[in-house]
Amino acid sequence: MGWASIIKRRALEAGFDLMGIAPPAALKDSEFLSQWVKKGFGGEMRYLADPRRADPHRVLPSVKSVISVGLFYNTPHPYSTQVGGPSEGERNSAAPIAASREVRPRAWISRYAWGRDYHDVLRGKLEQLRTSVEELEPGVETRVYVDTGPILERAYARLSGIGWMGKNTCLINERKGSWFFLGVILTNLELELDLPAPDRCGSCTLCLQACPTGALVEPYVMDASRCIAYFNIELKGAIPEQFRAAMGSNLFGCDICQDVCPWNSPHRASVSSLREFQPLKLSPAPTDGPSDVASEMEPGNGKEQSLFNPSLGALTSITEEDFRWFFARSPIKRAKYRGWLRNLCVAMGNSRDPQFIPWLEAAAGNPDPLLRDHAAWALQRLRSKK
Repeated sequence: MGWASIIKRRALEAGFDLMGIAPPAALKDSEFLSQWVKKGFGGEMRYLADPRRADPHRVLPSVKSVISVGLFYNTPHPYSTQVGGPSEGERNSAAPIAASREVRPRAWISRYAWGRDYHDVLRGKLEQLRTSVEELEPGVETRVYVDTGPILERAYARLSGIGWMGKNTCLINERKGSWFFLGVILTNLELELDLPAPDRCGSCTLCLQACPTGALVEPYVMDASRCIAYFNIELKGAIPEQFRAAMGSNLFGCDICQDVCPWNSPHRASVSSLREFQPLKLSPAPTDGPSDVASEMEPGNGKEQSLFNPSLGALTSITEEDFRWFFARSPIKRAKYRGWLRNLCVAMGNSRDPQFIPWLEAAAGNPDPLLRDHAAWALQRLRSKK
């Protein structure tokens, strides 16, 4: 049995669902990234212009192979296109959103952020796999990355055969769909390479039609500076006013382009067995200090809320202390509390529910001009429909 076969077996033993091996050269992808950044499609994500992304030898000079792994995070819960009522922006899109609106407006948090921070979960499994790789022979060198370094993870995953790059720019696996996280191990071992997966998007353009902000400017090209997930996660300043209505109830991230993808049909897409990726329960912080609050539950009432399609009204009571406690081990902490409040303002404005007017009036008096601006915008939308 060759090293590649041994590593693939140990990747499965470590808990990964997908695994492939790619060469360190990804010239076509690095050239595309360079042009993409020059066009301004990266917005304020300046780290994407790091020149080390163009050549993994700048990270590990001895690199000869790139091991790519995938880990499912999908759950049986409905998609964002199957719950709630349409916002103005969603009504103008092709997303098949249910026509009825619930009495209590709800927010949408991206599926990948319902559970524990994927960086922590993948890192632990990758370190286990790294140890297995380094034990193969003396002098083995490795570098491990989980969306944290200057590495083209999707490019190497594509070259390794894990999946093809979809028209929504997500990696898609023929049998599993696109609901999986990526991790990579660079190594100086010369391993047997896998072949890239063929593109199976065909003539389908559902993802392009469904994007409410037009971020998918053409097949396989996303202008991230127009993406809802960029606005409510990466962007630290004001969300451009022309895109706020189109954000609908998306409070953190956006799943629409994956939700409408036929390869993610509920009858086709694989589901994670990991408890870490099930929706977290938000419960009050104990008086004796933090502890692990992760547990699986359906949407709750009162003080307990699941991160699956939570009540928007309940989320407005989260204080800054609560935010730090609830999301200490969640990807949501990336938005920071200031961004959380900004995003809440937009979601409330799009709810068209006057119950949020008192909260927004208080926010409109906040000393932070960013919050004042977004609260005023939301108040104008709510009052115009009273």
